[in-house]
Amino acid sequence: MKKLKSLGVVAAATILLTSCLDGNNEQTFTSFGVIDFSMEAGLVAYTDDYTPIYSPQFKDLQENDCIYFTGTLNRDDPANDGSKKYLTVSNAVVLNRLDNKGYFESRVDTAIIKPNEIAALDAGLLYATQYSYTVKNFLFIGSSHEKVATDQDNTYYLQYDPSQEPQTVDGKRVYDFFLRVVKNSDGKGITGTNPFNYAFNTYGSLKSLESKETAAGNETLNIRINYIKEFNKDSTAATWGKSQVYQTAIYKENK
Repeated sequence: MKKLKSLGVVAAATILLTSCLDGNNEQTFTSFGVIDFSMEAGLVAYTDDYTPIYSPQFKDLQENDCIYFTGTLNRDDPANDGSKKYLTVSNAVVLNRLDNKGYFESRVDTAIIKPNEIAALDAGLLYATQYSYTVKNFLFIGSSHEKVATDQDNTYYLQYDPSQEPQTVDGKRVYDFFLRVVKNSDGKGITGTNPFNYAFNTYGSLKSLESKETAAGNETLNIRINYIKEFNKDSTAATWGKSQVYQTAIYKENK
């Protein structure tokens, strides 16, 4: 599978579908997606919580697989005439299958350094839309690291405190998440500064933060990713960096 080229390039494209018109009603796009089962179409990729996309290229994937893929959507195709509960794309290619086996933990222990934990140059979200950071509860994150092989095997942790009080940053109430990356084994790929891209199942936890903000009279949710920038000489303590603040609007259903 191809690696996403860099964290910076992907983080700048945090749109549901980055696409270009090829003429008429045809679009070529790239998107993150989560594989799920549809009674109407079988295995499909969701690019948000409501839009199932079908391609025969998804048949060998598994439910909850997190992917980065490209395809062509033709609105003039009879398969997309609105009679079905899903969209059909052609020329689909899965460019990357992201690690989604990491641990999403409702506790924070930044004072404890994990064995073989590694530092990052930066970290941030790979996906966001106007109303959501997640697809089917999966949060897509990327980080870049020095002196690592492209195929290094890691375990990923994302920690947060459900009872935390938000920090005030530039007048915004911001919730902190803490990323931990632990090396399991060296890879055989090219060693250098390389990105790793992965996803965490948040099990709906961001909805509880949205509820807290709604109760406080706010219409947006703001989060940021904390990551280890460097360790002290004996790796018993760490200096933490912070990503930019990410903001989404809290969706309100029409009543």
